Amino acid sequence: MTNYTVHFYTEADWANSLIEAHSPENALEAAKRIADGDGFWELDFQAYDNTASVERIEIFDEAGHPVAEWKKRQLRLRLAASELLDALEKAVEALNTAPRFKVPGLDTDSYAVAAICDEAIALAKGGAQ
Repeated sequence: MTNYTVHFYTEADWANSLIEAHSPENALEAAKRIADGDGFWELDFQAYDNTASVERIEIFDEAGHPVAEWKKRQLRLRLAASELLDALEKAVEALNTAPRFKVPGLDTDSYAVAAICDEAIALAKGGAQ
């Protein structure tokens, strides 16, 4: 068994713990059980009084090298937000450049899809909801 240093990250701050496991994957599974269970409240989160749910877990081996990581879906989306917005703006430009075409799988057409994308872009840029 190997000792892994585990860092738990919330939107507010972080905590760390040691987990003994056979592999980084086993350590990550144990860390996820802590994050989702009663062990969460035993973690010593730093700096803030209130913490949100765990959004990222990192596993380090005995030498301090990162060997496994998990990120909550919401965090992955936040980290990709700039690239997603850029891609969406380009997609709208392409949709508006092409002649209108049906999108049977969505039971609509390309202009309606572009309009939905325009609303999402405005929302991402702080526009009307």
